[in-house]
Amino acid sequence: MNILVNPFVSFRGAGLFYSEKTWTHPKRAEKTYEIIYVTEGVVHMRENGIDTDAKQGQIMLLEPDTLHEGYRESSRVGFYWLHFSLSGGELPFNKRFFEHFDSAYLFRELLHCNNLPNSSEHAVNSVLVRILSELCDLSKRRDGKIDKKASEIYEWIRANAGASLTAADVAQRFDCTPDHATRLLTRYCGKGIKGVNDMFTVKRAKELLCNTNKYVKEIAFELGFCSDNAFIAFFRYHEGMYPEKYRNRFFKTHMNSR
Repeated sequence: MNILVNPFVSFRGAGLFYSEKTWTHPKRAEKTYEIIYVTEGVVHMRENGIDTDAKQGQIMLLEPDTLHEGYRESSRVGFYWLHFSLSGGELPFNKRFFEHFDSAYLFRELLHCNNLPNSSEHAVNSVLVRILSELCDLSKRRDGKIDKKASEIYEWIRANAGASLTAADVAQRFDCTPDHATRLLTRYCGKGIKGVNDMFTVKRAKELLCNTNKYVKEIAFELGFCSDNAFIAFFRYHEGMYPEKYRNRFFKTHMNSR
């Protein structure tokens, strides 16, 4: 057995779907789990009589052997789809809808690994496990298993992350000192204010590099950097490469459209 491959998680397929026309998800029951991460528009899905509307940046996870279908038309919609199966166990979380997923670049990375001419099972499997791990972590945070105020601070930084965000901004928003906020966050996720802000800024940068055609200068401005050189230095420090090199690293994509 290859120790680099998780024996309980099996990748079954993935791609990027896009439609400029009106589209409705077909009625069917898959033998696998399916993750849908919406990149544009709204996906309207019904499963077990429950209707879910997933918008850009949101994820829904569909159950295997369960009938699901689009309950209304979508127009100009795009999403990553990912099928996988489990053996010898269940997912370690019950949540099936996520209001945000900040590591969308992982879908691009997975597609690239899977569509390389010499694609390796362990590379694809490792990215799939990373996606599931992040969903598990999100589920635990939403279940309120950790300090409520720390969770609120963490979520606020996630929503407002960028080069211009300071510890003073966080402290003022939550009526506490920067040191107190940092202590709460460190107990919550192992990172202080700067660490959490940098983490989300890098994730947002990766998403913009992978899933948009924006220039580096535009991305730098959107993330609050004073110049594109400042952004390039920041990204290179955290990722060990220039933004353009990262963007060009994952270019193989399986795309289906209508």
